[in-house]
Amino acid sequence: MKIIDTEQGSEDWYLCRYAKIGGTRSSGLFVKSDTLLIEILSELSEEFDLHENYQSYDMIMGKEREPEARKALNAYLGIELKEVGWLQCEENEYLGISPDGITECETISAEIKCPNSKKHLSTIRANEIPSDNIHQCLHYFTVNPKLEKHYFCSYRPENIYKPIFVKELTRDSIVNLGTKAKPVLKTISEWVLIAKLGAKELQEQIKTELNNLNF
Repeated sequence: MKIIDTEQGSEDWYLCRYAKIGGTRSSGLFVKSDTLLIEILSELSEEFDLHENYQSYDMIMGKEREPEARKALNAYLGIELKEVGWLQCEENEYLGISPDGITECETISAEIKCPNSKKHLSTIRANEIPSDNIHQCLHYFTVNPKLEKHYFCSYRPENIYKPIFVKELTRDSIVNLGTKAKPVLKTISEWVLIAKLGAKELQEQIKTELNNLNF
């Protein structure tokens, strides 16, 4: 694993993520579909364009509040997490992630969300990581072989009852990637093996497709 220390949201950061499988794309490693393949190939087929990286209002506001949230999480856990631009997986050049927080020894990381009031309250009530965030959390373990613990954090200081919600994951944690009606339960270690296999297959597909495009 290689650390690329660039500011998240900068042009260099977007370049690091370009044609890569980061946390937001990682769910594609668990499904039989060409969607992820097409996304990567389309980016490899064209020059990088910074203006195509759209951010919604909620994304911008969440990013602005993230330093405050990380400070609150550090106080809550009693550790020191810092933001890192990009962690590049050396096992597969298409895998990487942008940690919202990671310790200096790289064994503990965090995914921080600063959602709207409804999303934050729904997370508290469910007492679990939202289904649209769980793949991101798994991806930290896939990219970083040193990782022992990962924390999901939902931060909403306006909530007078529970402004911060934290959930801990280890490689032995059991995670459901199915639905409540039809759960698919495996340990994170097991899901990581599946993700790495999917990434390896995708790597080979990309190589074949690029050779065909160059022919």
